[in-house]
Amino acid sequence: MRARVRRKTLLMALAVELAAAMSMADVGDLLRQNSIVPVEPPFGAADFTLPLLAGGSGSLSDFQGKWVLLTFWASWCGPCRAEMPTLERLHQQRDEARIAVVGVSLDSSRDLADSFARELNLSFPQFWDEKGSVGGDYRASAIPVTYVIDPGGRIVGTSRGARDWSALEPMLESLLGEVTADTASAGYSQPGPLELPEILDPPTAEVVLVEDSHRVERDFHLDIRMHWVGTLEEYLPQPPKVRLPDGVSIENIVASTDSREGSNVVSYRVTLRANRVGSFALDPVELRYIPRSTGSPVVSLVDGPTVEVRESGLKAVTPGGAALAGGALILLGAAALLYWRRRSTAGDSPDSGPERYRALRARVDECRALRLEGRGGEQALRLAELELDLAGDDENERLRLEGLIESLRFGGRVPPSSELDRTQRSVERQIEVLRPDPDLEVRSRLRMRKETG
Repeated sequence: MRARVRRKTLLMALAVELAAAMSMADVGDLLRQNSIVPVEPPFGAADFTLPLLAGGSGSLSDFQGKWVLLTFWASWCGPCRAEMPTLERLHQQRDEARIAVVGVSLDSSRDLADSFARELNLSFPQFWDEKGSVGGDYRASAIPVTYVIDPGGRIVGTSRGARDWSALEPMLESLLGEVTADTASAGYSQPGPLELPEILDPPTAEVVLVEDSHRVERDFHLDIRMHWVGTLEEYLPQPPKVRLPDGVSIENIVASTDSREGSNVVSYRVTLRANRVGSFALDPVELRYIPRSTGSPVVSLVDGPTVEVRESGLKAVTPGGAALAGGALILLGAAALLYWRRRSTAGDSPDSGPERYRALRARVDECRALRLEGRGGEQALRLAELELDLAGDDENERLRLEGLIESLRFGGRVPPSSELDRTQRSVERQIEVLRPDPDLEVRSRLRMRKETG
């Protein structure tokens, strides 16, 4: 008798699991048909509590029991402006008891977020993520991005790019019928970063100034290296937009592509020119691209550099400056002579300026190669070791980095792509400060020839 009861219980449990699996397969197919990337298997959405633009505060888990469209936006995002009215129409058309449209503003200014919401007459709930912490957890570095969350609090799909959500009513009507045993269970997870599938990583970029010296009315160049994980055809890149200060103009943009196993790269060389002396922040840089799955534009912001522009030619030299420059050249010549004499007997030291710079650059290139091979954990470890080498005598920083290295080496933690990108940029900026004067070696050789000639 007990054996029959146990067998019956097992059969019922198997039937429930099979029905749930079939249900989620149906949901995945439905999302694919509407150019939404299914998340398979689904996993709990990270709960959060934030201020609401309408006043007070709320949590994502307040919407448990409903289907949720969770969308991330900002007032500076053009595609968001095009998409938000369609989400408002959907909110007006649907029964709020069964499906909720929920927005999260990534604006650093609440006034900008409030003004945007009032201008577009948005009546659905809007959270304000002032510090961007929730956006970081949800990889909302490229927006608009919308997550489809089932009534149990699990992410089942995601969509990047602006689209007409009000046209997806038939899909939503079908989703409302997919509330089975698995979607009725609680799926919301604790606050924190989501372990999203790698295919959901949006493109990012490194931005560097090519030249070391920049002069008025002379071209200089900005290299923007945009890359993503996946296939070459996954995204259609658009020319980036550099937010230029007064006095700087764009002369030209040239693109080139580089597809390698596991990584795709589109590089842009932006030719710029300044018409006056000054310090100019070329920040932020706006990446623009179209996911081929949706055909809708997406934008994201990455940090840009600051360029110091000086006078050109003889205008840059004052009489006092010429005297100082002459004295400096004499000192440089003496230092170079001493350097070459020492080198002739002892050879290059691995700790010397040029050799150290080249060694550090080689290690940076190794980190880039690890990223291209999809070995994010190893890249994080190598970057932490580089940071430790650059930390100098700062004991607190060295202790922090030594602890980080231990956790990376033995803890198996892989930082998110956005964190790796920030660390890589920081390390590269520190190393560029160590770049040796390219003209020093040439001048030293000329003087050596004169002395030995």
